[in-house]
Amino acid sequence: MIKKVVFCTLRNNKGATGGPGGVLFMLKEYINSPQDELLQFQYRFNTISKNLKGCAYYLNRLFFILRVIFEKNVYYIAHDIDSAYLLSRLHKKYSLVYHQQGPLVQELKNFGNNLSPDKIKKIQYKEKEAFTKAYSIHFPSHGAEMMYFTNKYKACTSDKVNIGVPLYNTIPHSNIKRVNNIKEDKDVLTFFSLGTLTHAKGQDNVINFFKQYMPLTSRQIRYIIVGNGPLKTLLLEKCEELSHDFSNFTYHYFERLEHEEVMFLHKISDIYIMMHRLSIFDFATLEAMSQDNAIILSNIGGNLDFNKKDNIIYVDNNNYKKAIKEFQERDLNTLKRINKEVYNEYFSINAFKRNYLGLIHYNLKKLNNENA
Repeated sequence: MIKKVVFCTLRNNKGATGGPGGVLFMLKEYINSPQDELLQFQYRFNTISKNLKGCAYYLNRLFFILRVIFEKNVYYIAHDIDSAYLLSRLHKKYSLVYHQQGPLVQELKNFGNNLSPDKIKKIQYKEKEAFTKAYSIHFPSHGAEMMYFTNKYKACTSDKVNIGVPLYNTIPHSNIKRVNNIKEDKDVLTFFSLGTLTHAKGQDNVINFFKQYMPLTSRQIRYIIVGNGPLKTLLLEKCEELSHDFSNFTYHYFERLEHEEVMFLHKISDIYIMMHRLSIFDFATLEAMSQDNAIILSNIGGNLDFNKKDNIIYVDNNNYKKAIKEFQERDLNTLKRINKEVYNEYFSINAFKRNYLGLIHYNLKKLNNENA
C-alpha cells in the first residue's frame, strides 16, 4: 500500500517562475495536504546551491539517490528528466510531468548549443529511459505532446509510453501595481504582447498583423510590448513606422516590468496577441484570460489547448486577413467574458489542484490494486 507521494525535481526553488521548479513551487503552495489521512505529500527541490558550480550537479544527484534508494511504499511525481531517469534506474514507481520545449536535444539546439553526435546519443538515452519506465507521462498541453512526438529528436515514439491526461499549469494570485504613464483608456483599443523578443515568440508577426489591420479600422489603437531580446531594434523600428503611417496607432515599449505591473497591463488591455512559432503553454495567455482579455494567437502547439469554448481567435499560417475578419465580426465583450469563464473552469488554481489530485488518486488506485 502506497503511503506517500513525493513531488520532485532536480531544480532550485525560485518561486512561481514556470518550468519544473516553478510548477513544483505551485504544487507545494496550493496542494499542501492530501485529502486522504493515510497519505503523506512531500515536495523536494535541489538542496545544494548552484554556487558550488559543477559540484552541485553531482551532489544534488547523490543526495537524491541516497534519499530515494531506501524509501518504500512511495509514488513519485517527477518534473524533470534527470530525476525521472534516476528513479527509473532505482526501479521506483513514478510519473513524469514533462515541461521542456520539445525533446531535450531540440531545446538545447534552440538555445544555440552545438551538440556532438555522442552527446545527443547520451541525452536521448536518458530521456528514453525516463519516458519508457514511467508509470505515466503527462505534458502541460495536448499541443506540447504533439510537438514532442512529431520532432525528429524525440527519444521514443508515443506507442512506447503510457500517455496520461495533460496537466495544465496555472498562475499564482497576484497584486496589481500601476505602470507610470499608462492608464486605462476606454476610448482606445489596447493590444498587449509579453515575452522575450525572439523569433520563437513571434512578435514580428504581430507587426505584420497590424500592417493589415490598421488600414481597416478607424479606431484608436494602442499596442503595448513588454520584453527584451534580439528582435528589439527591429520591432521598435516597425512600430515607429506604423505610428508614422497611421495616425490612430500608438505604442508603448517596456524592456522589463515587475509581475504586478505586468498584471496591471493585462487588466487595462482589451486583447492579448502573440504569434508564437514555438509554444508548449504560454503563462502570459493565462494571465490575460484571468483579466478578461480577448485572445489572438498563432495556431500552433500548446496555444490550441486554450480554445475550450470557441474563445480564441487563431491566425493560421500567417493568414492575417482571415483572423482580422473574424476579430471584426466577433463581439469583443463576449470574447472577454468567455475567456474569463474558461480560465476559471480549466486553468485556475482550483482546476490545477483538481487535475493533480485526480491524477494521484487514479494512479494510486491502480498501483495499489496491482500490488494487492
